[in-house]
Amino acid sequence: MFKYMAAAAAALALTVTASAANALTVFSGSVASVQANGGDPGLVVHTGNYNTFNVPLEVGVVSAPVGLFSIWTNESDIGWDDFAHKNIFVELAFTSPQGPWGGDPIEGQTFGFHLILAEGGEVTWDAPEILTFGNGGQVRVTLLPASFNWGAFTGSTTPGQQYGAVVDAKFELLSESVTSAVPEPATWAMMITGFGLAGTAIRRRRTTFAVAA
Repeated sequence: MFKYMAAAAAALALTVTASAANALTVFSGSVASVQANGGDPGLVVHTGNYNTFNVPLEVGVVSAPVGLFSIWTNESDIGWDDFAHKNIFVELAFTSPQGPWGGDPIEGQTFGFHLILAEGGEVTWDAPEILTFGNGGQVRVTLLPASFNWGAFTGSTTPGQQYGAVVDAKFELLSESVTSAVPEPATWAMMITGFGLAGTAIRRRRTTFAVAA
């Protein structure tokens, strides 16, 4: 009996270990808001097309870039006042994993630039933001810089949303939220099999004792 029970327990432990090792946490949500410079002085910036996202993550692995929103300017040329760096704030809203969620908005700067034969707008970002969730979970969100509304010659941008850029993000799961483990279907199946083997072994042992008596 004990050999059957030990084998079932070992198989169950391997199944649970494999499930934990291969488990992915799906981060779902959307862009809640973007606050950017909407008037002079500074480059006038517009944002839109706020996307939803579903990103499966495991601890220590950085996701591929995920498009969050569009950014553009309708200014037809970059003046000296547009060189000034203006703050931009991005706030994300997560629907999963389970909260509560904590952390600050992701902050960056927008500004206009002049090159020898081109001009346009640029968005850069400060340090990545670490957001917390659940009971001890942490995810790092890194927004990537982008250039938008390039013009072929100084004194002439190509204004409008169609010439803007998409702001991408990368997600990295730093630590998982500590929750009570709920066995997956495969784990339940292994547990039932183990209990069945143990029950069979007990019945056989009782039958043997009865015959011997």
